[in-house]
Amino acid sequence: MTTSKLSLGVVLTAHGEGAMAAVSYNSLLEACQYAEERDIEVKKMVVLDKPSAQTSVIFEGLGDDTTILETNFGDQGLVRNAAVESSDCDLIAFLDGDDLWGENWLYEAHTFLSKQDEKTIAHPEFNWFFQGVSSVLIGLDQDDPKFNTDFLRFGNYWDAMCMAYRSAHLAIPYCERKIKEGFAFEDWHWNCETVWKGFNHKIVNDTIHFKRRRQNSQTLEASGTKSLMPATEITSFANLESFSTAA
Repeated sequence: MTTSKLSLGVVLTAHGEGAMAAVSYNSLLEACQYAEERDIEVKKMVVLDKPSAQTSVIFEGLGDDTTILETNFGDQGLVRNAAVESSDCDLIAFLDGDDLWGENWLYEAHTFLSKQDEKTIAHPEFNWFFQGVSSVLIGLDQDDPKFNTDFLRFGNYWDAMCMAYRSAHLAIPYCERKIKEGFAFEDWHWNCETVWKGFNHKIVNDTIHFKRRRQNSQTLEASGTKSLMPATEITSFANLESFSTAA
């Protein structure tokens, strides 16, 4: 068990979200303030990956308490990997540049993970989708009887807006997204890899994320082109029986 003084790195990744990135950053600041008022050390980072001009200008002159990292990947998974490598914090929490955190997310997830080992990954209890769709997804805890490990071969339980130990991301980095070659879903791939290697995905009660779903989002683009998730140990035919038995 770890101590309650784990440092927390919060990472907002921005690309071409424009004005929506300002709304997301304000959500990040509110969640950081809530956590800091409760004695949690927070370090803020914004990663600008091939940003549009409108997105870039939003983050000019933020001040010394926010690290700005510029990348040229054009790939969400590789951006997150770079952020992890640049951070020196114990825990990492990701926020996409057009999504929102519930105010208490950072505090509750940090408090939860402070009592867990480094193979625990925290997710919100609810994901509320807005704009392109209107729906609420209730998170499923890996220890819940309804959780089925075989389902991971066909669908994804969790997205990348989690909080996890930095060591988890270093041990299992995100794969490269290659939509033009027919591959995508780096968050689904990461979930499969972490489950296979003994990590435990847990739900933090009374927390929520608000997720924008644009009609032209990369997730919908990947689904529309029938992209595949890159191969994982879980989807290997050689491991089908052993995985089901272990589950």
